[in-house]
Amino acid sequence: VEFGKVKAVIDQKCTLCHNAQVQQKNVALHTNDLIRQHAQSVYQQVSVLKLMPLNNATQITDEERALIKRWFDAGAKTH
Repeated sequence: VEFGKVKAVIDQKCTLCHNAQVQQKNVALHTNDLIRQHAQSVYQQVSVLKLMPLNNATQITDEERALIKRWFDAGAKTH
């Protein structure tokens, strides 16, 4: 899984609430290092539990959720 595609989804669907200024639940996802640090949580919340984005506010698709799952299953590489 190409990390660039995963990062694009995270940038579009997650960083509105998880960035340098706003860190809901103490999670920030605006850098590759932070994405790697929170990979387990991103996978759990987005792909397994499907709780994030809250009320699907940013309208993440099932395909985007599956992309994040494949990325995590492949080792959650950020380079």
